[in-house]
Amino acid sequence: MPENSSCFFSMTEDNQKSDVVIIGGVACGPKTAATLARRNGDLKITLFQKEKDISYGSCGFPYLASGDIESFDQLTETSYGVVRDVDFFKKSKGFNVIPEAEVVEINRTSKKIRIKFISDGSEIEHGYDKLVIATGANPVPPPFPVAQSDRIKPFTRPGDVRNFKRLASAGQIGKALIVGGGFIGCELAEATGVLWGIETVLVEKENQLLPYVLDSEMAVKAERELKRQNVEVLTGETVTEIKLDDDGNPVVVLKKHDPITVDYVFLCLGVRPEVTLAQKAGLKIGPTGAIEVNNQMQTSDENIYAGGDCAETTSRINGQKIFIPMGSLANRHGRVIAENIIGNKTAFPGVTGAFLVKIYDLNVGSVGLTEAVARKAGLNAEFVWGSFPDKPDYYPESKSFSLKLVYEKDSHRLLGLQAAGHGDICRRIDVVSALIGKNSTIADLFDFEHGYAPPYSEALDPLHHLAGVVLAREKGFEFISPATVSEDYENAQWLDVREPDEIKIQTWPKGENADFHTIPLNDLRERLGELDKSRLVVIVCKRGPRSYQSAVILRQAGFKKVKIQSGGYQAACV
Repeated sequence: MPENSSCFFSMTEDNQKSDVVIIGGVACGPKTAATLARRNGDLKITLFQKEKDISYGSCGFPYLASGDIESFDQLTETSYGVVRDVDFFKKSKGFNVIPEAEVVEINRTSKKIRIKFISDGSEIEHGYDKLVIATGANPVPPPFPVAQSDRIKPFTRPGDVRNFKRLASAGQIGKALIVGGGFIGCELAEATGVLWGIETVLVEKENQLLPYVLDSEMAVKAERELKRQNVEVLTGETVTEIKLDDDGNPVVVLKKHDPITVDYVFLCLGVRPEVTLAQKAGLKIGPTGAIEVNNQMQTSDENIYAGGDCAETTSRINGQKIFIPMGSLANRHGRVIAENIIGNKTAFPGVTGAFLVKIYDLNVGSVGLTEAVARKAGLNAEFVWGSFPDKPDYYPESKSFSLKLVYEKDSHRLLGLQAAGHGDICRRIDVVSALIGKNSTIADLFDFEHGYAPPYSEALDPLHHLAGVVLAREKGFEFISPATVSEDYENAQWLDVREPDEIKIQTWPKGENADFHTIPLNDLRERLGELDKSRLVVIVCKRGPRSYQSAVILRQAGFKKVKIQSGGYQAACV
């Protein structure tokens, strides 16, 4: 395309209107255009992108920063190594992409948009029959004063990644601070430390990491992993100002701690939908602050669609409107929009809210509602815990993880799953996501047929066992969460039924005054006299199964006050 894009694009009458105009060229926009072009090759489709970069995988930014991905081009390449640039979309996909072209106005009456070209500031108008808004999201601005510096940046645009890598490659970053303990903040903590060896501090204003997708007892696993990797984690801490010292280094002023001087600050405060154009055009904005759309992704104007990070969606669990900025969701939006534009009436079903994040060697994921969110929404939520191997213990590559399953107490409807550990959590998140989407229950989970072979899973999947824990609860067995702390439990008899060699390797962190007994499961029937039947017994083991069997033995022997530590040592301490 010629350098003077504005002159080239306005030189002929034919270039003054397209059948479909798309605003935004990262995920939803290109997906919409590509699907449309496949369905109807006669359509004239034009996509305008404000940035120079198009169709890049922004979710890969932390891995580009860490060096796992060597170059930015890899984030724009197809699976067969061809960069998705202007020529690729024109020749391979069949539609026009105009980069560095900012759409500054939508005139719904005349069905035209006004475009400003970044290169020279010139403007043109362009007509449409159907319009797609895929303007994405912008970083949330800091609620505190921030000095202007190329060493204090968000991490949402290609320029942010390039800026950090330039300084890190030159050896100019010895210490970094991340403001925000969400997905990007946690991923960046790994990126700065692994490749660059940068001393890293992570600050989160909430009392836990990943506060919107994990309950606190699951989030603590992410915090433990970061601390193991020598990341300083400050939760429940507020940044009040970021200023510069005399040498131009950022100084982060905190509410509870002394100021921290660093070489670089990442502002990872989340994102909010970019709806400026939509608002100016009079389109309805939903309660989440994103563009309101129906299940066909139409806005309040039937000729205008919206998708990706600028559009709101609906929870498949409670029907509430939610905002979830995810690349996977944006691509799904794009397909639905395209189908509806060409007349194939297609509904977007809403979302279950499935997330995955890698924090050093820890895999973390969630789907659906957390316990806290479910109860806040007025649901009678209950949960069970468990800790499991992802493959049989005898298999060489077996690794462990912990799961927390949230469900509706009376109906047994599945509400959510959280997972954290070094094993394969992805397939478990996916299974529960599929079941939640069908309003499935604990019984459906218990009966779900899992694929099995030792390299991939145990004969009975951990999800099957979790469903079994729910049924055991209904038979009167009591389970306590690893996060539970109460006077009753501190005064209980703690019973560790692991083998002596296990206890030597991993000692339970009992309190100084705890009444602690170590009796292996195989010896329990013979040594019941060492326990007081009139007092509460809390049983622990490595993961939970031996505790359950021990509870059966104690109940059969007449013990009335018995509780099982869910997930055992693995869930509470690892």
